[in-house]
Amino acid sequence: MQFIVKTIRNNDIKNELIKIGFDSAYIDYASLKHNFLTLKIQNLPPHLSTIIKQTALSKGCDAGIHRDVLLNKIEHSDLILSGTIKQLKEIAKNLSDQPFGLKNVAKSIEDEINLYFKKSNPKIMGILNITKDSFSDGGKYFELNDAIIQAERLVQEGADIIDIGAESTRPNAIPVDIDFEIEKLTPVVKELKKQNIKISIDTRNSKTAKKMIELGVDYINDVSGLNYDNKMVDVIKNSDVNYVLCHSKGTPDTMDDMAQYKNVADEIYEELYKKSLFLLEEGIKKERIIIDVGFGFAKNVEQNFELLKRIKEFNSLGFKNLAGVSRKRFIKSLTNENNLETLDELTMLASFYLLEQNVDIIRVHNVKKTKTALDFYRAIYSQKPCL
Repeated sequence: MQFIVKTIRNNDIKNELIKIGFDSAYIDYASLKHNFLTLKIQNLPPHLSTIIKQTALSKGCDAGIHRDVLLNKIEHSDLILSGTIKQLKEIAKNLSDQPFGLKNVAKSIEDEINLYFKKSNPKIMGILNITKDSFSDGGKYFELNDAIIQAERLVQEGADIIDIGAESTRPNAIPVDIDFEIEKLTPVVKELKKQNIKISIDTRNSKTAKKMIELGVDYINDVSGLNYDNKMVDVIKNSDVNYVLCHSKGTPDTMDDMAQYKNVADEIYEELYKKSLFLLEEGIKKERIIIDVGFGFAKNVEQNFELLKRIKEFNSLGFKNLAGVSRKRFIKSLTNENNLETLDELTMLASFYLLEQNVDIIRVHNVKKTKTALDFYRAIYSQKPCL
């Protein structure tokens, strides 16, 4: 008889076990033995690193630590912990009974296991720029009637949320007067609210955010990540609006010079962790906070692709997340063609990848193509396509 050996690339191990006739009474527990997860725990003192490593070894898996931990030559070490879900659960159980704060480590391991099984219900955020100088469609929807028609078109094509911006934040963009920003946004928001359309406002100005919240918008998308206007957090915490916390550095005229990182994914993760913790301490509920790694904001081409490759790691922050790669310069770097159709095709491919990484909100210019990617994604994973 010819034996056939192949690698299973399907993450639904439970279903694979069912297909081969595995005992259904044991399947939930057994499937945990076939799901593998690697975790990184940072800034552990040597004695905690040693305890976790020894606990891991006792459960049949391993933990990688700094070579000088056993020699007690360093103050802290990161730790790479790998094992099956079953093994990691047992490690967490053992650590929960240990002193030195290891109960918190155990809780974090359990949280990561829960995130492993997360199934997102992704939404599409359609971009509506009512500016004269946005990088791909500046001036196209500057007039009120054109803006309303475009918003309605985006909704018809499948947008769940319309993100409206009256100030371009592309590199080297010129700031607009805040009163002018409010003046441009107000009639568009009022009209779309009549149609019960979910609205996000792309602004870094607290005065603008406050006025738009009074008009009933659902999201404030702050591309400055609290860096531009120190009154923004007060506006957000005194409302019930959702807040998109975007990572960025500098302002549009300085951000390109600030793409300086030793490890872009780890540094941005740490910055977003600290800022999200600050928001929680200010009393803003977790379910209202949305994380955005800020593709294109103070990141060069290589850094953007590194973030894209590691975007799933940001799920560990424990918040919903948003990604906006649509027509960005790093996407454009893949082609010599300078037309929107090509950029939108590349964006659609990136959007499908982001959906696979459990991103909750995809922010795009071309909603129709992204809707196609979302329907394809749902078809693959046996979910009902959007109608």
